Amino acid sequence: MSRHNAPIDSVTVEHKHTLLDNRPDGLSTATGTIKAQLDLLLLGLESLSGESSEAVLAAAQALNLQERIGDRVALWRLRNANPLRRSSGGRKKVDIEEARALVLVIGHMAAQQQARIRSTLEQLEAAVEQERNPFHQPLVGDYLDEFLSHYRSRMVDGDMRDENSITELALRILIELMFYSSPKGTQRLWTALLNRPEMDLPGDQEEDDVAQPANSSSDAFPAS
Repeated sequence: MSRHNAPIDSVTVEHKHTLLDNRPDGLSTATGTIKAQLDLLLLGLESLSGESSEAVLAAAQALNLQERIGDRVALWRLRNANPLRRSSGGRKKVDIEEARALVLVIGHMAAQQQARIRSTLEQLEAAVEQERNPFHQPLVGDYLDEFLSHYRSRMVDGDMRDENSITELALRILIELMFYSSPKGTQRLWTALLNRPEMDLPGDQEEDDVAQPANSSSDAFPAS
């Protein structure tokens, strides 16, 4: 299916660090659940717009978050920390400030894509009311096709979950993105992450860092 650039919402939303409450005492690194949820939300945004790492890096630059998300390698390492992802080595520990930076980026990008998110949800609602297959709705079908394709290629259990299960996940992510696209969306996301029950995640040993090959460059890593 053809991809369209996501419309930019007419209201410019500035997300600042001060919008987010301080972390709970004792929480210095993101849990596996937080890392998984952040990556899935980025996957949803990517599936909506057809954009990937460059859009995330542009958002990080606009929010002056280059210290946390400075290039494609840094972004790849943060996203690959998701325990649901395929990995050939240990997971990177994501400190809470890196997680906070991703929350700000997701809120910023969701605000930019708010019109498309809303239109996609309206098509989904119409399909449900008319008892039609959501895949037959143009915006919903494009989004679901992209999400399923990315999920199956990147996640460790992608080939084991059936299409209905991944579709349900994709639609839940879409609805959450609508909530997080509001002016207070970043705080909503931050609060939801800190209070979300732990997911049943694949076991994987965490490391302080993920080893990189000698003479590695950003081109050696996936786009997202």
